[in-house]
Amino acid sequence: MIRHVFFAKIKEGVPDAEVDRLVDAWNAMTSKIDSLRAITAGRNVCATDQRFTVALVADFDDWDGWRAYAEHPEHDAIRRDISSKIIEPSERGTIQLEL
Repeated sequence: MIRHVFFAKIKEGVPDAEVDRLVDAWNAMTSKIDSLRAITAGRNVCATDQRFTVALVADFDDWDGWRAYAEHPEHDAIRRDISSKIIEPSERGTIQLEL
C-alpha cells in the first residue's frame, strides 16, 4: 500500500469558504478516482503549531494507483482551479510512504 501525505499553508487573506471548498473537493475524490482507496483531508486544528493549515492523507494499493491519481483529470482540476490559487507555493510538502 502507498500512503500519500500532502500538507500546505493557505495564503493570507483567503476566505474560509475557499478553504472549505478545497477540503470538500479533496474529500470528494474517493467517488471520482477509482485507484483512491481512502482519503482524509482537513484543516489543521492544532492551536500551538499552525505552520501548515491544511493536509490530506490518501491511500492506494500500489504505485500504479498513486500515479493514476496524480494524473487524473479530477486531481488536475482541483490543483488548477482551487489549490494553485490559495496555497502558498513555497509552503507545501508531500511524501509517499510504502506501508
